[in-house]
This record gives sequence, C-alpha cells and structure tokens, in this order.
Amino acid sequence: IMSAKVMNSIKLRQKPNDKIYTPPKVVDIMLNFCGYNSGESVLEPARGLGAIYNKLEEPKQYCEIEEGIDFFNYNKKVEWIITNPPYSILDKWFKHTYTICNKFCYIIGMYSLTPKRIEVMNKNGFYITKMLLTKIPSWFQRTYIIVCEKLDKEPENIIFKSINLGNKCLHCGQPCGGMRGKNIKHCKRKANENECHY
Repeated sequence: IMSAKVMNSIKLRQKPNDKIYTPPKVVDIMLNFCGYNSGESVLEPARGLGAIYNKLEEPKQYCEIEEGIDFFNYNKKVEWIITNPPYSILDKWFKHTYTICNKFCYIIGMYSLTPKRIEVMNKNGFYITKMLLTKIPSWFQRTYIIVCEKLDKEPENIIFKSINLGNKCLHCGQPCGGMRGKNIKHCKRKANENECHY
C-alpha cells in the first residue's frame, strides 16, 4: 500500500502524456544505437512496465514513481541512464540526470529538444554525440533518440541517423492510419495506452 505522500506526489506530477508505452522494437533500436554495453552500470528511472529495463543487463537499477521509488531521490552514480522520460517535467528531469551519470540515452519528442535545453545541457558538460530521428506510428510527433555524454568539450562530429518505422502499429502490426480500404483493420492504440484496439 502506498503512502498518502507518494500518492500525492504521483497526482501532482504525473500527466496523461507522461505515461508512454515504448514499443519493444523502439527499445531494440535505442539500445543498439546508443552504445551501452553489458557490464556498465545503468539506471532506468521511469521503468513503467519494464520495456527498457527488462532488456538491460546487470548491474542495473530502476526508479518508478508508482512504486514509490522517485528518480529525484536517487543519488547513486551510474555510467548510463536510459529511459523514455516524462515530458511534463523534462527540465527538472534533465537537471537531475546531469548529476548522477556520465552518459544518457533518452527518447524525446522533436519539439521538446529546444535550443535552450541544449544550451543548458552543454553548460552542465553534456553534449549530444548521437541522434536518431524517427516517427513512431501512433505517437504525436517525430521523435529523437539522443545519446549525450559528459565531455570536456563539444565533439567535432555528431552521428546522425534516421529510421522509417512505417505506419503499422509496432505492437500488433495492423495499420495505424493512412492505409484505406473497407477490409483494413486499423489499430487505434495511442502512445499512452497499454493495449491495442480496433
């Protein structure tokens, strides 16, 4: 049973668009792209149902606000943080990230990666070293997978890639839209839903 304090913390902080279910295919792309290696200490600070966490190797740890394990109370140093962060508190999330890791890999909406956020990131000694642009079917906007590292100076080159994930649901394989025809069953699952429906 959760305490009233934890419940209030969740109620005040969590917004509907903060609970996003990352498709397994996107997790695989993320982990293959970021350069994380087995044996490196890693934190998944927004575990949710474990889409990312379950694919990480030991030593690994997690936070999950719904279990009363708050990321903002986590202060152990780790090599990596890998997650799909809550967008409503992104600035605060980044600020804490800078204090406890050497590298992080985040899924972030294209419109959330602003020049101001990059400037603050750089002032904290972190620089984007890799970026992957994609459009995840049924998600609101194009998405970046960014890899940032704590460095002495800005890197001369950034690895940039893009992947077209098409317009079929990455969970059930049914079209998410765009394909027409009376016999086509469209998946209406949204990013913040845990099950497909038609």
